[in-house]
Amino acid sequence: MGTSYQNPMTLPQEWEDYGIGDPYVLRHDGQYYLYCSTKDGRIGVKAWSSANLTDWTYEGLVAEEPVTEGAYAPEVVYWNGSFYMYTSPAGKGHYVLRSEKPTGPFLAQTDNLGLTIDGSVFIDDDGSWTFTHAEFGGIMAAPMSDPYTIGTGEKLGASLGHWTEGSMIIKRGGKYYMTYTGNHVFSRGYRVNYAVSDESPAGPYRIPDNNPILISTEEGFNGLGHSSTVLGPDLDSYYIFYHNLEGKSAEGPPVRHLNMDRLAFSGDKMGVLGPTWGIPTEAPRLPIFHDRPGSAPSPGKWEQAAMPASGGHAWVSKLSTDTRYTAEFNAVVQPDGKEIEAGGEAALEVLLSYRDERNSRVLRVDGRQKKLVMAEQAGGAEKTVFSADLPQGTELNVLHALRAESDGDGTRIYWDGLLLADVKAWTGQPGKIGYRWPQGSQPQLAYTAFSNEAGGSSDRSAVKPVPGTLEAAHASGNPSSPIKAGAAGTPDGSLAAELGGNGELAFPVQVKKDGRYRIAVMAELGSEGAVLEVEASGRKLKAELDAALFASESDWTKVPLGELELKGGLQWLTVKQTSSGVSRLRYIELLESAEVDGSAQAELEKQELFGSWEQSEAGSRIAEAGRDSKLLAGDVRWGDYELDFRLQADGEDAGEAAVLLRTSRESDYPAQVADSFIGYQLLFRSGRIILEKIVYERKEELDSALLELRPGQPSNVSVKLEGSRIRVFREDGEPLLDVLDPDAILQGRIGFRSSSRDWILSGLEVRPVRHE
Repeated sequence: MGTSYQNPMTLPQEWEDYGIGDPYVLRHDGQYYLYCSTKDGRIGVKAWSSANLTDWTYEGLVAEEPVTEGAYAPEVVYWNGSFYMYTSPAGKGHYVLRSEKPTGPFLAQTDNLGLTIDGSVFIDDDGSWTFTHAEFGGIMAAPMSDPYTIGTGEKLGASLGHWTEGSMIIKRGGKYYMTYTGNHVFSRGYRVNYAVSDESPAGPYRIPDNNPILISTEEGFNGLGHSSTVLGPDLDSYYIFYHNLEGKSAEGPPVRHLNMDRLAFSGDKMGVLGPTWGIPTEAPRLPIFHDRPGSAPSPGKWEQAAMPASGGHAWVSKLSTDTRYTAEFNAVVQPDGKEIEAGGEAALEVLLSYRDERNSRVLRVDGRQKKLVMAEQAGGAEKTVFSADLPQGTELNVLHALRAESDGDGTRIYWDGLLLADVKAWTGQPGKIGYRWPQGSQPQLAYTAFSNEAGGSSDRSAVKPVPGTLEAAHASGNPSSPIKAGAAGTPDGSLAAELGGNGELAFPVQVKKDGRYRIAVMAELGSEGAVLEVEASGRKLKAELDAALFASESDWTKVPLGELELKGGLQWLTVKQTSSGVSRLRYIELLESAEVDGSAQAELEKQELFGSWEQSEAGSRIAEAGRDSKLLAGDVRWGDYELDFRLQADGEDAGEAAVLLRTSRESDYPAQVADSFIGYQLLFRSGRIILEKIVYERKEELDSALLELRPGQPSNVSVKLEGSRIRVFREDGEPLLDVLDPDAILQGRIGFRSSSRDWILSGLEVRPVRHE
C-alpha cells in the first residue's frame, strides 16, 4: 500500500478549541492550499500548504481584513493571475477578497454581497462563472458577470429536505458533479450528498441512489460534512475533504476535525472510498515524474533536445510516458508581457509523445493570436490537428497550467482546468514530455509532471476499504480474460462488468478488522444461474445467483451471496464466475455482520432513546406528546431475522406509529429532516400498514395493506426479513405484505417511532430466520 494516513487529521496551528471546519483545498502550480472557517469573534483566515495532501505546513493568516471576523467557509479560485477568496463572516452574507498569491495577503474588494452563506464559485469550460450558495429548500445558483458581481439566482433542486449548504461543483467527463451538505452542523446526521447534471452548472440535476456519499453517526466519528473536492497529486484521482464533529466548544461554536478520502467514478456514478477513520488509509500517490525546471532544468531529470536552424531552446524529460498518461505543464509564457510581432514565432511549445526533434506532438501557445494549436510532427513534416482560442482576456505574463490526458479514447487538453480540446484521433502514444521556445523568448517554467494514468484509470488500482462498496468496473481483470465494462442498461449511468466462465474481478482491499462480512452483488436480470466464488483471507464463499432472489419487475437486483470470515488488513479480494453463461455486475457490497442467535433477545435490552420514554408492564410509549421520538434496540450489524411484536392504539385518533426495521445511522436533532435514519419503516396509520424505505430525505412506499387495529386492544404482528425479501404477517399467520426490494438495505437494528402517547409497543421478540 505504500505510505498511509489516518482520519481524522490534526494540523499545526489549528484554531484552539475549534479545529478545522468547512475545509476547502485549492490546487495551484502543483501545490495544495487548505483554508478553513475562522473561529467566531476572531479576525483572519488561516491557511496551510502541502505537496502531497497529507503533510501540511502552516502558512499563517492569509487575510486579516476586519471583514474576516468569523469568516465562514472561505473558498479561493485562481483566474488569470489573481486569487479570489469568497467568504461569509459569521454566515451573514459574502465578501470577495483578492490576492496575487495563494498565501495572501487577501484584501477586501467588495461590500457585503448578501446571499446567506457558503458561497462557492465554478468556472466552466467556456469561461463563464457560476456562484452557488446555501438556502432553505435547496442550493441556489447564479451567473457571475465578473469575479465581484453576482446575478439573480435560481434553485437547483438539490436539497437535503431541510437547510442545505456547503455546495461545490466540479466538471469531469462532460458531467457536472455538485456536492452539498446539511442539515445542521451540530447534528450527528450532518452528511454529504451529490447530484449530477448533463447540461450545465445550473442543472437540471439528478440525485443518484448511492446518496449520501458521506455519513456516519457513530460515537467518536459523526457530523460529517461541508466538503470540497480537488484533483489528486497523480493528476488523475480526486479527493474529498470534509470535517467531522467532536462537539461544542467552551464558547459555543462547534469543534471539528479534518478528514480526507478518495473519490472514485464509475461512469456517471461518483462514490467515496470511505468514510474511513481510525485505520491506515492509502495516501494519495505522487506522479511518476515531477519537477520545477525553472530557467535551468536539472540534468538529472531533463536533457536538451535539438532545435530547428532558427535556434532556440528545447528540453525533454529523461523519463518517458506509457501509452496512457496525464501530463501537466505550468509556465509563465511571456514574463515581460511584450506582444509578439506579426509573423513572429510562438511564445512556447509543449511537447508530448516526443521521440526526436522530427517526431512528436506539439501544443503551441500562439501568443499573438491568443490560440492554442495542436500539431503532429512526423518525419519532420507538421500537420495542424486542432486549434482553440484561449479564454477571453487571457494574459500570458502570469502563470497558466496546461494539462493533457491521453489514452485509448483520445487526448483531452485543459487550460487552467478548462477543457479546450477533445481530439479522438490523438489516441495515446508513449514518449517524453518537454518544452520548446524560440530564440529571444524567456518563459518561466514551473511545476511539470506526468503519471501513467488518465480518465480515472487509477481508480482500479486504488485500495478499497472494507466495509464498503466495490464497483465492478474498478477491478483488475484476469489477463487472459479482460474485463468488459459498459453503462448500457444501468439506471444510474454507472459501469457494469460482464463475467463469463472463469471471468474474475480482483480488488486490493483494506479490511478494517477481523470478523464476518455479509456479501451481496448488484446483478442484472438475466444473470440467474451464474455461480460466483468470492475469495479473501484464504477463505472462499460460493453462491448461485438463484432466480428466486431476483425482483422480476426490476432490471437489477441486489442479491445476497452469504457471509465470509475475513482477516483485518491489506489483501486481495476476488470474485470469480465458476459456471458457464454470462453475468453482469455493477458492484459488490461488503458489510460487517453479526449473527442473530440465542443471545439476540438480550441485545434488545440495550436501547438507545431519542426523546423521553415510559416503560411499564403494558409496554413502551413516549412520554412527551408531539415530539417525534425513537426507541432503538439490537445490533446495526443484524441482517436476516424474524421479529414479533404487539402494538396497541388507545383511541380512535391515535395518529401514527412505526416499527423500524434494519435501521442505522440514526440522528436526533430539531433542525434537520424528520426521517433522519436509513432503513425500513413499517407504518401504522388510519387502518393501514405501509412499508416504506427511508434514506433520510428520500422516502419510498414499497407496499401497503389494510389492517384495522381495535382501540385499546393489542394486535400481534410478525415480520420476516430474509435477504432482499421482507414479509409481514398478521397474528393469525395470514400474509399482509410480501416485498422483494431490488435495492435492499440488508442490515440494521430494530426501532419504534411515534409522536403520540396513544401508541404502546410490547412483546418485542427477535430470533433467527426459520427457513421453509
